[in-house]
Amino acid sequence: MEKRNVVTMVILTFVTCGLWGLVWLYQIGTDISALRGDGKPNPVIDIVLGFVTCGIWFLVISYQWPKFLNDAAAQRDKRVDDNLPVLSLVATVFGCQVVGMALMQQVLNDLPEAR
Repeated sequence: MEKRNVVTMVILTFVTCGLWGLVWLYQIGTDISALRGDGKPNPVIDIVLGFVTCGIWFLVISYQWPKFLNDAAAQRDKRVDDNLPVLSLVATVFGCQVVGMALMQQVLNDLPEAR
């Protein structure tokens, strides 16, 4: 896992009209999967399901992935924000999934012992 600059990722997502957001979402999913060590989530399947279900699956992962991330952070004795899954879901419902991604990336960046 590498530490990513959240501002740079958000700017790239807007400049590329969301295409970089898909890459970033994949990177976040891969990092969460590596932290957990059990292969969950599978970012490729989740992103494909997001498109197949016309975006409904993105709502599911916007709640599920932060929950996975909180579990992994808690296992490393890192203080977790129990509101992260709800904040991410609400942001996604209102069309701002990039906010949830930025919050998840910030938590990932704050886990130095996982690198």
